[in-house]
Amino acid sequence: MVTKEDVMSALQKVVDPELDMDIVTLGMVRGVSVEGGNVSVDIALTSESCPLAGRIKDEVESALSSLDGVSSVAVEAVVMNDEERSALIEKLKEKRKTLPMPGKLPKQGIKRILAVLSGKGGVGKSSVTAMIAVGMQRRGLKVGILDADITGPSIPKIFGVNEMPFVLEGKIIPATSSKGIKIISMNLLLGKEETPVIWRGPLVSTAIKQFYTDVDWSELDYLLVDLPPGTSDAQLTVLQLLPVDGIVVVTSPQELAGIIVAKAVQMSRMLAVPIVGVLENMSYVQCPKCGEIIRLFGDSRGKLMAEQINTQFLGSLPIDPALSAACDHGKIEEYSNKAFEEVVEKLVS
Repeated sequence: MVTKEDVMSALQKVVDPELDMDIVTLGMVRGVSVEGGNVSVDIALTSESCPLAGRIKDEVESALSSLDGVSSVAVEAVVMNDEERSALIEKLKEKRKTLPMPGKLPKQGIKRILAVLSGKGGVGKSSVTAMIAVGMQRRGLKVGILDADITGPSIPKIFGVNEMPFVLEGKIIPATSSKGIKIISMNLLLGKEETPVIWRGPLVSTAIKQFYTDVDWSELDYLLVDLPPGTSDAQLTVLQLLPVDGIVVVTSPQELAGIIVAKAVQMSRMLAVPIVGVLENMSYVQCPKCGEIIRLFGDSRGKLMAEQINTQFLGSLPIDPALSAACDHGKIEEYSNKAFEEVVEKLVS
């Protein structure tokens, strides 16, 4: 007769290919039922849309069907609750401590490095990065921006910078904005800003690393890293190799944006990089005539998200035509917004 112990032993051979640990250790086996030769298993997946759900179920069925005495196997896929997901993240953190990880690169004269991250595009992450830099510079801080969005760079356009960096004594000298913010971006190296960068992941990662190691940043109070949306090679390169002090998460009120940003939050936890705050962009429009607040994308969710991941809520920013015009004309350093000044004050303090 097959026993629960036999079943659990067989399930230890089933490895989640994405997390590289067996599903028993990960706590993904929620329940096991054995009645004669009939075995039923509940597998808790990390998300409802888990792309590996079918593969894991097939491997569970295969592992159990090979046991002597098993006549039928039923596998039910469910979704992890918050407690199970938190336990899984802690296991991944513990595993990470035991793995040989690539060493962090040195700070090289930079006091603080902040990565600006979003789960999806279109939430104004680059304009937020630019405004943070401008707000810090206005406080007398020395600031640089590393545009890590290699295939979709926009920082030079926002600042109206088009001078090509040059090499001096083996180091790349970054471009400088009108107010003294140092900038390195792929667009500055292309000659024409409309030239596409059609690169695979390893080349993108190498470029980001060189933007950090081969650029003469001199002494900076803050280096802001404008990451592309998502959770792929570029983000892993920055969070694993660069000595990032914290992450600023940019989202919008749309529920879809919040769901996708949550993936980025999970990635930061797995890589053990702290989130210093959540910023909700495009939160509302204020009527210029009557002052009425209009929430085009629904109610604000940024504060709730910040509470859920136990970090500070940096604030809500409006949709402002003046900001769009400033970015389009490379005049971001002339733009001012009281709501954003409060955001920068929270970050700096």
